[in-house]
Amino acid sequence: MRPHLPRILWLYIARRFTAAICLMVMGVVTIVFLVEFVELIRKFGAAPGFTVLTGLQLALMRTPTIFEEVLPFAFLFGSILCLLQLSKRLELVVARAAGVSVWGFLTAPIAIAILFGVFSVLAINPMTISLKSAASRIEVSLAGNSKSDDVEFWFRQDGQGGPSIIRARGADTAELRLFDVMAFVFNADGGFHVKIKARSATFGDGQWTLTDTIVTSTGKAPVSRPTYKLDTFLSADELRRTLTRPDALSVWSLPTFIGTAARTGLNTDRFRLAFHALLARPLLLVAMVMIAATVSLRLFRHGGTGQLILTGIAAGFLLYVLTKITSDLGGNGIINPMLAAWGPSIIALTFGATALLYLEDG
Repeated sequence: MRPHLPRILWLYIARRFTAAICLMVMGVVTIVFLVEFVELIRKFGAAPGFTVLTGLQLALMRTPTIFEEVLPFAFLFGSILCLLQLSKRLELVVARAAGVSVWGFLTAPIAIAILFGVFSVLAINPMTISLKSAASRIEVSLAGNSKSDDVEFWFRQDGQGGPSIIRARGADTAELRLFDVMAFVFNADGGFHVKIKARSATFGDGQWTLTDTIVTSTGKAPVSRPTYKLDTFLSADELRRTLTRPDALSVWSLPTFIGTAARTGLNTDRFRLAFHALLARPLLLVAMVMIAATVSLRLFRHGGTGQLILTGIAAGFLLYVLTKITSDLGGNGIINPMLAAWGPSIIALTFGATALLYLEDG
């Protein structure tokens, strides 16, 4: 099965690599959890009904979301830690002296990266989406139906009275409710009519019902109203598709959503990007392992190990920045979303393989 790597050696490297990754993952999860807990106390500490147990619950529910973002770095640092330990103990030297190539003892880390990447996409991602949705509902109730996160929603709609542009700083897509709302309403001829600021807005029967509003029109002083009715031609399904963010859909839900949205004329670039980014995650983890290998296989007696480690970390962050840049370009339709999702991982994998070929064969 692996002619250049004995089974017992393959299992030994796999066990050491898994232990290093688990150690790094536990460290990252702990840090993320503590940061989330402190942020929740700062944000909701004075809110009625908020307790330490509520904060712990919310921190646990929100931690997987951030962990998915930092997972590639956990693999980068874990891979560097494992390979440095094997190199420091001269275990890799002995393996290479026995005729095992660099590709031989990297098969175990690469296999684990692929398996963990697939597991994180198929199992961890749906669980993360579910926990994030539940945490958002709890935060909305604690915030008193106001802003619960830093995401803003902007959309344009038409109604019987004319078009309008709505901005909301929070949304419940299941109940079709908006929070901390600002609406700019125009006449049928396109002229400005009124600006409405409201605490919340609820959709029903082809109209928005805005509550606790302040209505401002040209040449008049602002007027407070308990409610304000704003007509819309949008249906409930259209609004849900408009308000849905790519990070609110799991890998299982994205294909159906993309197909439905495409048939209704909605731009699907952001959702296609999110879907292919999930599919490319195993390849991204493999790229992190390759980057770690290029800076961790040098013998300690040759010196310069610290500089190589910093180079590997810098390369990992550069890959992260490249991924974010291409994601922005792909999400806005400037480049193909599939290319934006797969491109950085393929580029990093190519450079890593090239560097390893140079180290192995000169």
